[in-house]
Amino acid sequence: MTTSVRILTLIYAGPPADALPPDHPWQRFDALGRTLRRHLPGSTAAIFARPEIALDGSGTITWTSALAGQPRPLSDLPDEAQAAARRILDDHLNAISHLADELTRREPEDPEPAQLLKRAIVYPGDEAVYVIGAAPVLISWGGTDPGRPPRAAGAPDPAAVPPPPRRPAWILPVLGLIAFATLGLGLALGGWLWQLEETEQGLREDLDAALANHCDPVAPLLEIASRLERFDREDARYADLRMAVLTEIGICEEAALFTERLATEPPCDHLPALDEELAFYDLEREPFRALKAELDRRILACTRVAGLVQRLDAVAGDCLAVAELDQEIATLEAPRSELAALRIGLDRARAACRLAETLGPRLTEVSTDCTALRTLARETAPASVELDASRPPLSEIRRGLDEALARCDLADRLEGELARSQDDCLALAGLDETLSRHAPEREPLAAIAERLAIALRQCAALNDLEQGFAEANGDCERLRALADGLDAYRNNLRFLDIRTRLAPELQICIEADALEEQIAAIGGDCTKARALAAGLADQGDPRYASAREALKAPITDCDRIDRYTRRLAEAGTDCTRLVALERDLKRESAPTLRPVRRELGERIGPCRPPPPKPVVAQAHPPPKESGAFAMRGDCIGSLTIDPTAGWDGDRVRDIVTIDPLTSKRVARVTSTNPLCRNCGLRKIGRNTWRGDLSYRCSDRVIIPTSYAAYDASGRVICRGNGSSLCLGRRR
Repeated sequence: MTTSVRILTLIYAGPPADALPPDHPWQRFDALGRTLRRHLPGSTAAIFARPEIALDGSGTITWTSALAGQPRPLSDLPDEAQAAARRILDDHLNAISHLADELTRREPEDPEPAQLLKRAIVYPGDEAVYVIGAAPVLISWGGTDPGRPPRAAGAPDPAAVPPPPRRPAWILPVLGLIAFATLGLGLALGGWLWQLEETEQGLREDLDAALANHCDPVAPLLEIASRLERFDREDARYADLRMAVLTEIGICEEAALFTERLATEPPCDHLPALDEELAFYDLEREPFRALKAELDRRILACTRVAGLVQRLDAVAGDCLAVAELDQEIATLEAPRSELAALRIGLDRARAACRLAETLGPRLTEVSTDCTALRTLARETAPASVELDASRPPLSEIRRGLDEALARCDLADRLEGELARSQDDCLALAGLDETLSRHAPEREPLAAIAERLAIALRQCAALNDLEQGFAEANGDCERLRALADGLDAYRNNLRFLDIRTRLAPELQICIEADALEEQIAAIGGDCTKARALAAGLADQGDPRYASAREALKAPITDCDRIDRYTRRLAEAGTDCTRLVALERDLKRESAPTLRPVRRELGERIGPCRPPPPKPVVAQAHPPPKESGAFAMRGDCIGSLTIDPTAGWDGDRVRDIVTIDPLTSKRVARVTSTNPLCRNCGLRKIGRNTWRGDLSYRCSDRVIIPTSYAAYDASGRVICRGNGSSLCLGRRR
């Protein structure tokens, strides 16, 4: 840290008491020093004291200097010292003024440095001049009011104290003239003056020779400065020589400093700033001409390196172009630091190319093996970070690896969710939606997509079964069709619930079919009929409705038999009642009344008159193959007509029975006879269909009947023909 000497602290009542504008010379003290040291010796910049402005708004400013020594006001010095200080100060201010004019001429586009110099050299007055050693220093420079010292407690205001009396300004010239006249009186004065002229002439000749060296070497300048110090310690005679020597030494020092800065090979981004600084010097003279040439060479080399860096960035993904660039850089002469950075970038690009050549085939080979992909990612992670995998040629490989790893991570997640969602079809649909957005045709997602598709198809089948089960509503045919559809999922737990709910429904259908078969087989057994009717009374399920309907006819027959049997028992031998009973029995065609008719015939015999001689009439032969008839086609079955003969108005039943293997295919059975064409028979059991008809004829005649069984599409499965005998009207 540079030691600074405090000169004086003052209080300013003008603008500095509040705030200085940014362009005030005091605010730009550092810029002022840099400009002066760039073009003039450091002693010239030292004539300006540094203002240290208080931040409390009091207007207090402390003036300091980097010069070593005790500062004294100019007015406190002897007259000779004051005159010498003024000459030095005038020389410095004149040099600064010439520099301001030169900067204005050379740099018209940047007027600020010249304006700063011109504002700084506005003379503040003798009271603002202090001397440190033999060097004058200015405070309150820049044309500002000198201010006043801060008051001590109880002290009067310095601004109110009248200034001390000063000697008249003409005293010094008069005294000088008197002294010169006195010296001229001695003969020795002439010889001394001659010696001084000889010395000055030698100094000027030596200075011209030293200036012609252009700072190479600097020693002659230093020797002349030393001689001037010996010959003229008070700087009374050779001020212009001293100023020229010091100025040239300052220029040489600046050139040496610049040469040293170039020797350190500054980075390329610092060279433009150096070029701007060098522009302040006279580039037509040495050593600045050589410095400019060297700086231009380095800037050109840096420009070429920058272009190569841009080319390297542009071709980073083209490994062939990287190899060609490597050969070109091998012959390049450039600053070592910049070229080293370029070579580092080139080495990284070549390493990235070699890694890409290795990783590409490996990634293709293991693209569907998640374990191998994760191993590959771990192995290449350090190299990817070091070589910047976000840029070509590694970027495409890295993107492919990241996509493959993302598919693996997604596959692991979906695998777990699929395992947890086997019984939740809604969750499975959500998984399918997620999978559809991530290329499900590629492994390892393809295997999960296939399993998920199977599960979704089963869910769709289950949904259809559930809907069918809800719509069946006790329809045994539809329930059996659902059961057949469930056979394909016999071991699938997803269908266990509907299979469990369907089983009791099918059991009811089996029981209802069994009842209808029992009803069809009871014939005239009233005991069995009434037992079945008692059992059906407790069954409110609509699937038993068909059985109830089928049981109505046997129960009605049994009631009829009971009624006529009771009337026969009550009639006893009463011929009137027996004749009435016989008359009523003639209106009944049920074959189950034959026992009653037979017993009535035995009892009513005594009640009849002797019969007339019977007229023998030719009896019609009974129809052949009456009763049961075989069916032909793609089924085994029979047609039963019960009874095979009857009077006009008597009831007759047509019953079709088809083997169980074929009956599942049968959707409809029809009968065609003289009274009805394609009449549908009613299904009364799993394998049985029945139609209830009546005989219709006025005379004895054979009635032909045909039957046909159709599947769901309307195709005939099998058919058959039969016949029965209508006996005519009862006489």
